Amino acid sequence: MESVKVSVLLPVYNGGSTLPQAIASILSQDMSELELIIIDDCSTDNSASIIRQYADKDSRIIPIFHEVNIGLAKTLNEGLNLAKSDFVARMDQDDESLPHRLRIQLDYMLRHPDFAVVGSYVYHMGAKQEFDRLVELPSDAEQIKQTLLQYNCMYHPSVMMRRNKILEIGGYQPEFKNAEDYDLWLRVSKSSLLANISEPLLRYRFSVSGMTLSRKWEQLFYVYLAQSAYKNETSSAEVINSKAQEMLKQIDRTYFLGEVANGTILELLKLKLWKDAICLTWNFSTDIGFKKSVRLLIHIITSSLY
Repeated sequence: MESVKVSVLLPVYNGGSTLPQAIASILSQDMSELELIIIDDCSTDNSASIIRQYADKDSRIIPIFHEVNIGLAKTLNEGLNLAKSDFVARMDQDDESLPHRLRIQLDYMLRHPDFAVVGSYVYHMGAKQEFDRLVELPSDAEQIKQTLLQYNCMYHPSVMMRRNKILEIGGYQPEFKNAEDYDLWLRVSKSSLLANISEPLLRYRFSVSGMTLSRKWEQLFYVYLAQSAYKNETSSAEVINSKAQEMLKQIDRTYFLGEVANGTILELLKLKLWKDAICLTWNFSTDIGFKKSVRLLIHIITSSLY
């Protein structure tokens, strides 16, 4: 194997339907000095067999298979500790890295030694590539630091990180379920700089599999938990949790869920993902009500005619 300049960390759980595209996009990068650490967290589909097939053909793949499911944060920490390079790029099982992604991010990190994390603009993946939608994000360090106080402006699968900096602050924290990355960026921002390269380097799949509004509400709590931990780092876990609960109580649940439903459906329509939009509207109907679901369905049908 060539010397490893970049370690790519790809956690997998039941990703068989999209995993080949994700793996192929890394193996076809325009720089070859990489290792691809794929950790299957006890999938129940055909993910493991797909990983083995690719690993048999390319020695740059480091396959790891869990016998029990340990969750995303612990899986990512395992990968960070295994990485041979100090430059670790994240990748998700349902996305696609553009061919020049790793080269551009590595070059940025080498030229900017004060930066611990660098992400990029992304494309939301459309029904066809011509329907992809560009998502622009805050790019400079100060802008990102200020934006992170409000919301997560770093796409997790788009980032490259300095391994030593991430491990120094404790890596991913499992207690921030569904917001592990947001908590990490907030902690990174206290001692290091973050950036987003102002060009798209990743096609991000706007996945709706298993998406529910109740899960979005649960995720909002963990977002507030991360913000609370950032602002009250010397407080006990009980105090941090209590403050997050107080923040959540200030939010109108019905309004929040309605906004999430509208925003999600609108994005799917822009991407021409009609079937996903219809399925998700049905899934959301329990939370947003029958009448609102019907209005959304009418909007989907009308939009599909143009």
